[in-house]
Amino acid sequence: MGKFGICRFCGCENDLVESHIIPKFVFNHQKRTSATGFLRTNQPINRRTQDGLKLHWLCGDCERRFNKWETLFAKHIYYPLNRKEQKPFKYGSWLLKFATSVSWRSLSWYIDVARLQKEYTEEKLLLVDKALAIWKEFILDFRPHPGPFQQHMIFFDSIDRFSGSLDLPPNMNRFMTRGSHINLGLSEGRPIFIYTKMGKITLLGFIDISYPRQWVGTQIHVKHGTIGGNVTLPMQFFNYLKERAKVVDLGYNELSVRQQEAVSKLLEKGFDKVASSESFQMLDRDVDMFGVDAVFHEERDKKTDK
Repeated sequence: MGKFGICRFCGCENDLVESHIIPKFVFNHQKRTSATGFLRTNQPINRRTQDGLKLHWLCGDCERRFNKWETLFAKHIYYPLNRKEQKPFKYGSWLLKFATSVSWRSLSWYIDVARLQKEYTEEKLLLVDKALAIWKEFILDFRPHPGPFQQHMIFFDSIDRFSGSLDLPPNMNRFMTRGSHINLGLSEGRPIFIYTKMGKITLLGFIDISYPRQWVGTQIHVKHGTIGGNVTLPMQFFNYLKERAKVVDLGYNELSVRQQEAVSKLLEKGFDKVASSESFQMLDRDVDMFGVDAVFHEERDKKTDK
C-alpha cells in the first residue's frame, strides 16, 4: 500500500510506491537458482528473506520511468547472461539510463545511512552530492551525458584456473556469481565509486575516476555499444573484490547453530533441487578449488574450540 509524500527523485508530492533499490528481478532469479529457495541477508545473517531492500521513495511516474529501463536490461542482458548465451551483448541508449538510475538509488540509500552514522565529513561528501545531482539531471534528459561520473559494468563467472599466490578467500566462486550487495568504494578515505552487485553483474557508478585508462571494455556509452567482451581492470579493484568476498564469508560463518540445522533439514528434503541449483554448484566449485576445511571453516572452528 502506498503512502503520500515527496518523491525522492522528482521532488513532487504524490502517492509513493514501494521501490526496490536493486531491481526486483535480480532477487527473483537469486531465489529460483538457490538451493533453499530463500535469500539470506548479511545483517543480520540469521534472517532469511523473500525480497531485496525496498523503500517508499518514488512516485508512480518515476517508478515507471525506471521500470522501463529495467525491463530492457533484464530482457537483453541479465537473463541472456544467466542463460549463458554468447557474449558480448549489444545495447542502446537505455543501458546508460538503467545503470545511472541504479547507481543513483544505491548511492542515495548508502549515503543516507552514512550520514545518520556520521561516517564521513560533509567535505568528503561534496563530490557524492555532485554525482547524485548530475546523474539525476542525465536521467531527466537535462544533460546529454553524466560527464566524469561514468557508469561501468563488469560480468563475472566462476573461476576456471586458480593460482594460490592470489590469496583468494574460499567463497570466491559463490561471491563472484551469487548475491547482491551495495558498498561505497574508497581510496584513502575518499569516495571513488558506488558498487552495486547484482549476481554475476557488477555495476560501478564512479564518483572520482582518477585513472580511466586502467578500465578497458567496461564503460557504458551514451548511445549504443557492446558489453561483456574482453576487459582490463586495475589490480586495486581486484583486491577490493577479495576484501568484499572476505566480509561476506565472515558474515555467513556467523550463522547460528539453530539456523545451520534449519538449512540442513531444508536441503535434505529436496536433494535433487539442491544438487541442480546454481548456489550448490558454486559451493561445490569452491570446495573443489579451496578444500572442505577452508570452505566450511573447520580449521578455524577447531582453533576457536581450543
